[in-house]
Amino acid sequence: MTERLYTLKEAKKLLGVTTWTIQQWDRQGKIKCVRTIGGRRRIPESEIKRILGLREERVIVGYVRVSSSAQKDDLERQKQLILTYAKEKGYGAT
Repeated sequence: MTERLYTLKEAKKLLGVTTWTIQQWDRQGKIKCVRTIGGRRRIPESEIKRILGLREERVIVGYVRVSSSAQKDDLERQKQLILTYAKEKGYGAT
């Protein structure tokens, strides 16, 4: 059975990136594209799954800061807001 090939339009929607990004990834060797006889890029389903898998393993970092030690209470409040938001979104915050 032949692997499904996606057009750039389909791939960019699945990956949540722009056409330009996919073209750059292809030039940089970050994604393997297949070329049609007319020179158009097609992205194999295995590459879509690989990229999505890589993206799922990303680390998400929350950053809080204050200008002085007198604002330490604000720092803790910011931290709690970010942790609450991350947990609500399912980011697995700790």
